[in-house]
This record gives sequence, C-alpha cells and structure tokens, in this order.
Amino acid sequence: MKNTYLTSILSIFILLLSACGPTLSGKDEQAFKTSKAKMEEKLDKTEKENLEKALRIIVVKAMKDKWNAPDKYDGKSFDKISMEMIDGKNYSAIISYAEDFFKADRDEKIAQKTTEIDSLQKDKQKVVDIIKKIDAFKLTKTFITEDEFFDEKKPYLDLVFTNTSKDDLIGEYMFSIEVFSKKTGEKIAAQGSGGTFNDDYAIKPNETYDYHQPLFSDAVQHSYLWKTAKYPITDFSPHDLVIKAYPIKITTKKDGIIERPKADAAYFDGEIKKLNDEIKALKETKASLDELELTDKE
Repeated sequence: MKNTYLTSILSIFILLLSACGPTLSGKDEQAFKTSKAKMEEKLDKTEKENLEKALRIIVVKAMKDKWNAPDKYDGKSFDKISMEMIDGKNYSAIISYAEDFFKADRDEKIAQKTTEIDSLQKDKQKVVDIIKKIDAFKLTKTFITEDEFFDEKKPYLDLVFTNTSKDDLIGEYMFSIEVFSKKTGEKIAAQGSGGTFNDDYAIKPNETYDYHQPLFSDAVQHSYLWKTAKYPITDFSPHDLVIKAYPIKITTKKDGIIERPKADAAYFDGEIKKLNDEIKALKETKASLDELELTDKE
C-alpha cells in the first residue's frame, strides 16, 4: 500500500516537472524563435525532430481550420493562427496537441471515405437497376446473310432483339453494334442504330425486332471468305470477327426514356475497392509523429 502511494506521488511529481518545462511563445516571430531555441536546449535529437513534425502539423491544422471557418479567422494568416495555437504550450503539450489533430484528421478521412462508399453503393444500385431494365430488350440472335445491295450481292448483318420485359416498348430506341477482331481484340467498326416505335408498332412482351442492314464495310474488308461462305453464317470465327450488339436507349410507357449509363457496375466496384484500400491503410496508422518523416531531413 505504501509503495503504491509513493509511486502515485512520484508520477504526479514527474508530471508537474514536465508541465513546468520551457514553453513556446506565439507573441511574434522573434519571440517564437527565441522560445523554441530555449526549448530545444532541453531536447535530444529525436525530440527535436518530433517538435519540428508537430509544428508542421499544427500549421496544417491552422490551414484546415481557416478553410473550414473563414469568417472566424478572417484577416488572420496561417502563421498567426498557428502561433495562437502553440502559445504557452510546453513540449509535451505541443506533441499531444499535434497528435490529437493527426488522429482526428485520420478518423475524419475514414468517415468521409465511408460516406463516399455508401454513396457509390447507392449509385451503383441505381445503375444496376437501369441496366437491368434496358437489357430486357435482349439480343437473342446474331447471324450474317447475303442480300442484294444496288444489284450486287453483299453480306448483311441480321440481329434479332426480343422484348423480355413485361412492358411494351414504344417511342425512341437505339442500340450499339460493335465488331472486333477475334485474334487481336481490336475494334474494327462500331455504329449506333435506332429510331422510334410508334403506337402501331410497339414491341410487346416476348415480341421481336429484326435488324437487317449491310455489314459494315470495314468488317467486310477484314475477311476474304465472303464469296465462298455458306449463308446464313452463325460462326464468325473463320472471318476473325466478333460481333456485339446491345441496347443503349429504350422507351416504355411506365418509365419513359431509359438510357444506358456511361458507367457500369464494374466502375463502381473499382472505385469502392480503392476507397476500402485507403480506409484499411488509414486504420493501420497509429497517427503518431513517429510515422512521419521530415522531408528536408538530411
């Protein structure tokens, strides 16, 4: 019991000695330099480095505070604000003040990134829902036939889209057609095609829409096998072609015009992963001065 009492007294005594150490003055620049030099006389090399780190962090805090509350600090420079923050503080108080801000700033960044993730997840769900609706106008058949074009036989691209939704497709529509080289993956040609379904030509559920147009000239020139081909062609591999088509705009009476978003779900997944990685890295930091390096340290 006696030893515990003595230990407590000793701890309080050490704390009082620490509190009575040299303090920094924020009165003006000269007073600051003089008081800092006096404080550094009592510090070892590591403590001097930590003091410098702490002072730099406090300047960052001053900048942040002024940014967040410009009216409160109107007319005050960053140096003036930081001087007021350190005025009268001893070494341990300055270190604690800087590390408290460092930790609070870290926690704030984690909270901000968490909020951003929540927002991205909501946006992603909206995109997923829109894509699901628009993809209900589904490509169900792709083949190449031969037909006459200005009295000359040419390869024609045939696409069949099926309305797999429960709503009639009316009004504006558009789909994108892309042709790639199977060997290299290079895009050979791309084109949008669309129009307007009027009331007399609505695509009802389970009904189809047929596209029949000359195959893009760049795609035709990519292969020399058209004259010997057996039509209809459903396997495009011998011609080194991959053909993709998908809707980019449809219209329903219920939802009006629905357009495919520029960003897909994969984009949001990538952004969310980046933020989660950043949060993980922030959580692994102790937010102590030991984790910082002086950039101008020799």
